[in-house]
Amino acid sequence: MGEPNIEEMKAKRDVKGLTKALKDKDWSVRGKAAAALGEIRDSRAVEPLIQALKDENKNPRLLATAAWALSKIGEPTVDPLIQALEDKSKNVRLAAAWALGEIRDSRAVGPLIQMVDPLIQALEDKYWSVRGAAGGALKKIRDSKAVEPLTQALKYTDWDVRLAAAGALKKIRDSKAVEPLIRALKGKDWDARWAAAWALGEIRDPRAVEPLIQALKDENKNVRDAAAGALGEIRDPRAVEPLTQALKDEDSGVREAAQGALEKLKGRKAKDEQ
Repeated sequence: MGEPNIEEMKAKRDVKGLTKALKDKDWSVRGKAAAALGEIRDSRAVEPLIQALKDENKNPRLLATAAWALSKIGEPTVDPLIQALEDKSKNVRLAAAWALGEIRDSRAVGPLIQMVDPLIQALEDKYWSVRGAAGGALKKIRDSKAVEPLTQALKYTDWDVRLAAAGALKKIRDSKAVEPLIRALKGKDWDARWAAAWALGEIRDPRAVEPLIQALKDENKNVRDAAAGALGEIRDPRAVEPLTQALKDEDSGVREAAQGALEKLKGRKAKDEQ
């Protein structure tokens, strides 16, 4: 028997035939079959492709193709991919996290939010590659319904979790994220306060100005640094005097951040006066 005609099967939308080709002894055939299934986007291919993830866990190229195919199918893949986040193979977990982040189906809002908690849990994976993929996926989920679980993640003990959660909140840039971040800015752990200040600077909501001004007096220099930078991003005139005082901070990094923030504020003032 010759090599399966993948292009012909794709043209005929022969999911059964392509699924069978996923188990071909030739790795190139398996890869073409996975790619074809991704282009067809038929939900019947989900379970075979999930199995392909597990079968190819030591073959990076084919693993990536199967993950790509699953991401193209969209909503029907969410539950199986979430389950794959707990697979014993780190390669499968990494591929699953990446695929979840690539799903773009606007009709899948509910499933997208369903991803948040499992991806946050994946941020505690013992392998940095899996943590990185989970963090990247979270940053692509920009629905406001993700704000609360992401805010809760700012309380995790693991630094990677906090940073990824803050980065995701920054990407969402939703007004609903402001109040939870302000609360986090007043928390016990300095790195959570730092992450919150950083995210607030990216969201640029005026409600954060006064809390960030208070954070300029934080006991931790990293928090003060982040607060100064955030105030520079928001560019609210209320911050001029506090930032001027921060030029006398004992830490050179904070002084530099305050100087940079003041320059941004002056630039805005000059623009407003034109």
